[in-house]
Amino acid sequence: MATNQEKSNRRGDYYQRIIDCLNQRETWENRQRLFYQARYFGVRRKVKPWPTAADLHVQLIDTAIERLKPSFVNSAIGNDILSSFVPMRQQLTPITVTAERWFDYKMREQSNFQKEIVSVIDNLLLYGRGVAKVVWDDQNKRIGFEAIDPFHLIVPQYTKELKDADFIVHIISISVDSYKTNPLYKQDEEFIKRIAGKPNNSVGLRSEIQDEIYRREGITQEAENDRIILWEMYTPSKDGWLVETYSPLAINENVRKPFTLPYEHGEPPFVDFPYEITGGGWYSPRGVAEILLPGENLLNKLKNSLSDYVELANRPVFEAQNPVSLNTANLRMQPGQILPQGLKPVQFSQPPFDFQRLMLEERQLAENRMGNADFGAGSQFNTGDRKTAAEIQAMQGQAAASGDLRNRIFRMSLAHLFRQSWALYVQYAKEDLMFRYADDTGQMVPEGIHEQYSIEPKGGLDFINRQFALQKSVARMQMFQGNPYINQGELVKSVLEQDDPSLVRKLFTDPQAGSGDQAEDQATEIATMLATGFPVAIKPSDDHKAHISVLFAFNQAAQMRQQPVDQSAIQVLMEHLQQHLAALEQTDPNTSRAIQKQLRDAAKPQVQQQGQAPQQLQPQVM
Repeated sequence: MATNQEKSNRRGDYYQRIIDCLNQRETWENRQRLFYQARYFGVRRKVKPWPTAADLHVQLIDTAIERLKPSFVNSAIGNDILSSFVPMRQQLTPITVTAERWFDYKMREQSNFQKEIVSVIDNLLLYGRGVAKVVWDDQNKRIGFEAIDPFHLIVPQYTKELKDADFIVHIISISVDSYKTNPLYKQDEEFIKRIAGKPNNSVGLRSEIQDEIYRREGITQEAENDRIILWEMYTPSKDGWLVETYSPLAINENVRKPFTLPYEHGEPPFVDFPYEITGGGWYSPRGVAEILLPGENLLNKLKNSLSDYVELANRPVFEAQNPVSLNTANLRMQPGQILPQGLKPVQFSQPPFDFQRLMLEERQLAENRMGNADFGAGSQFNTGDRKTAAEIQAMQGQAAASGDLRNRIFRMSLAHLFRQSWALYVQYAKEDLMFRYADDTGQMVPEGIHEQYSIEPKGGLDFINRQFALQKSVARMQMFQGNPYINQGELVKSVLEQDDPSLVRKLFTDPQAGSGDQAEDQATEIATMLATGFPVAIKPSDDHKAHISVLFAFNQAAQMRQQPVDQSAIQVLMEHLQQHLAALEQTDPNTSRAIQKQLRDAAKPQVQQQGQAPQQLQPQVM
């Protein structure tokens, strides 16, 4: 067992490695601060031609992020069921379906997944990487998700997979009051005073970055001793991931007693969502801001230049022919004012290019780069540039193809998060089996809660808008409707999910299950008529074909058993059959007439032999 000195030396070694990692990523942090500023405020003009000159911001980056974000959110939570389960062992299909619904209920309604995944998506679009923390909240008996700002996670720069990292440090910034309410933290007052306050830049979030965030949120300053910075350090060991929590201001004193992560999945409780996959390390993925920043800077410059030209045109510079006799203090630049003799405005030449057209072309280049082009923007200045429907469809296909890669990368990370979450439910939630699906409640089968599932996010890989996806789904249904090689139920579901996922729960019913219910209803009606001899009226919701088939099957079974049937009961059954035939005549006259013809043809031999009308139903195969 390690001595206190060995533990102190080990902690000191890791502390120095963490400080080195923070110093190595300083350039990355400064660039991310610039991207944050460019999204919300824009990069300001360094030198203005005059004090009141324009300093405008064209929100190209923010517009692109807000356009891309719904596609990622739809991919994560826009489907009827979050994920698809494929059992890796023999298992009944209803158990698998129940497992999908139970997991969906747990994630949507008994966790903060839907809220936090939106923050993760925003981080990955802005910074190039989002990180989600997935832990089990033993007090509330649920999974807790937390979207972690990339600045608050420290790993060696060569790290590619978090599960292979040499160490992971989660920087936790909390208020003193929040610290005191956590019973797991050391509550010594003297210790709290020593670790409270703003540490220097090398042990936490740099002040420049925090100042940018505060400026956007309207916060002027923070109390000097109101914050506590903690390091939650994860290091791999032979028993699992060792978790140590301490303050960088007192590295040899534990804020929380060290422990080994108890999760059976064996991974650190973090899932990273990169925007792109490159050959570099942890800090190599680029976000939307880094990709579009040059284009936004050019748009800002063009917008400012246009504003400067408009300002000079509306408020021109004047020249005087006789400046000696002119007292400029007496000039009043007002409408209707008579200017002194010899004073005239300086005429500026027209600009050699169209500012608006240059800005439009630059915006189109940026939108095409991100795969979310505005197909009508090009025709604003030249009607000859209007695109045909075929051209727009081809461009939509190209945009969908370019976005497909991003969606695949995102879905890989999302599948990882789902598998980690399912492992926690298998480990900790086997006793909480109730769930809700649509308007019904159900209960999970304990045998279905196991780790042998292949779990993938629900839905396809289309990275396009919902309207276009709906059009594709409708076209697919029209193409494959009635095809025996296509699951018709899932085909209908795919259309409803693109229209509104909630419609699947409200409208979709299994036709095979419906036919079984109709057959059971008719069997009950036959038993009632045989027992009482009273007729049973048909209902508008009856499937008349199914009811007629059951009546024929009953008659055939009675004849095979040579079981005599009371004549009054036969008469009641015949009347009931005629009611179904009459109702079927209204909806499907051809089928109704064919059944009646079969009845007449089957009755002719008995009429000839017995000389009387048939009094029993004839067995026919429907």
